[in-house]
Amino acid sequence: MAQKKIIMEELESLNSLKELAESYEEIAAVQMQKIKDSVLKTRDFLSAISDIFVDLKSSYQREVNDLLVKIKRGGSTLLPILRKKDKILMVYLSSNGRLYGKVTKKTFDLFVGDLKKNGMDKVDLVVIGSAGKEMLENSSIKRPFDYFEFPDTNIGIDHIKLVMKKYLQYDRVHVYYGKFGNVVKQDAISTSISGEDIFETEVPSTIPREDKFIFEPILEKIFHFFQTQIMATLFSQTLLENQLARHASRVNAMEEALVHIEEESKKMYLERTRIKHALQNKKQLESMSGYLLWDLV
Repeated sequence: MAQKKIIMEELESLNSLKELAESYEEIAAVQMQKIKDSVLKTRDFLSAISDIFVDLKSSYQREVNDLLVKIKRGGSTLLPILRKKDKILMVYLSSNGRLYGKVTKKTFDLFVGDLKKNGMDKVDLVVIGSAGKEMLENSSIKRPFDYFEFPDTNIGIDHIKLVMKKYLQYDRVHVYYGKFGNVVKQDAISTSISGEDIFETEVPSTIPREDKFIFEPILEKIFHFFQTQIMATLFSQTLLENQLARHASRVNAMEEALVHIEEESKKMYLERTRIKHALQNKKQLESMSGYLLWDLV
């Protein structure tokens, strides 16, 4: 009877887990559909805007280089926000919650891999989300980083303004996040939001930029606009992309969990049936033994 009681408790636990997984899956699917259309429709537009950003940094390279040289010298006539640190800022977008499947870990592995390639002394780090903070603190990477805690959904303009103050200190800002491919495929990618490569180019390649532009009113002000408004817009898109990929990854994770739960439930039902039959056989043997004893009396 004790074993039967254990089986029943296991089945109750599996049923509770099944209900929890189904709830998580349904919520994630609703959230995914809520932002999917807007994210996908915005991709092409921001890619085109980013292409202009790349043109800005590559065309008139002499003027840009002169501008950056003045910035490094602390030219008093330049806008203070254009004075940049000569490092790469690497930003890892994670989450606060758990059960988001494989995409969060895949993104973290890409982040750590690129950190080791770039060299510890050539980069500064930003982590967004408590899950990423915990992963980095428990990793072999023992170096300081800036941490920002964003909500997993409904990120406001105040959150973006907070990190933009940090981003605008650097000439190169690379963001690491999950990108939605489809419901069963989410990729970990790194993208530049500071004009080195076209936004969300997964395999960056050097494209000759030979077009010449006339900047009105002056290059400095246009450069300032792109490094504030456009960078903030590109970063906002990475947040939405990351949310979409996480929701899709959670749907996959919960679906896999439901399959495992179903398999374990079948095993428990079979075990319960086996125990039931064993008890019935035992009772029949006891009854038969009783009959034999009466015959011997």
